[in-house]
Amino acid sequence: MVKNLAIVGLALLLGACASTGYQPLPPVKVITETVEVEIYAPPLPKEIQLADIEWKVITNTPCKPATAKKNIGNGKWYYTTERFEYEKYTKEDGTEARRVKRDAEGNRLELQPLTDAEGNVIQSCGNLQQKIAEIELMLDGDFVIFAVTPEGYERMAANLQEIKRYINQQKEIIYYYREATAPKGVDGWLEENKERQDNQEEAVKVETKPVEIEPIEEKPSFNLKKLFGQDNE
Repeated sequence: MVKNLAIVGLALLLGACASTGYQPLPPVKVITETVEVEIYAPPLPKEIQLADIEWKVITNTPCKPATAKKNIGNGKWYYTTERFEYEKYTKEDGTEARRVKRDAEGNRLELQPLTDAEGNVIQSCGNLQQKIAEIELMLDGDFVIFAVTPEGYERMAANLQEIKRYINQQKEIIYYYREATAPKGVDGWLEENKERQDNQEEAVKVETKPVEIEPIEEKPSFNLKKLFGQDNE
């Protein structure tokens, strides 16, 4: 009996589905939408500000007969090896220059070599003595230098170029990602970077600004006589 009831129920269910018809599911629509992601990019550091370095080249050749002594101040002097005597004169535009002194006949006045106490001609080799005197005057102390060989100088210059190459390549990579992620493009990013740098400088100024402390107004102390109106007694 139970089996018969189950068969009858299944038949009724199939008949109901056949009478209403099959309803297919609606098609699935895939919508693709591009969403721009804003990625924070911190500003680049300021450009490197390098200080100028003064190089002094010191030599000890060739050697020439010394013809005069030049005083540069504070007892510092060195031998000069100029062949002719010079004098200063003023040009038509008002600037000063120097020229070779001449005698009445127009011949150049030649300087005579200096000699020591034994009559030997004093030799001045290269500019070693001159640079020693100049550095001692500049330092107001003893002569001291830090020297490198020509090969060492070439290596130092090559190292600086290698650092410059590395920085430039890193900057190109940063520019690439900035341009790829920034909606403003390269020019707009440069303006934005300048604005961020200015904001950072302003923030540093605000943080380092000294805090002004207002003076505390001194209030009179409590007085019983003032309270009871007996201040004049």
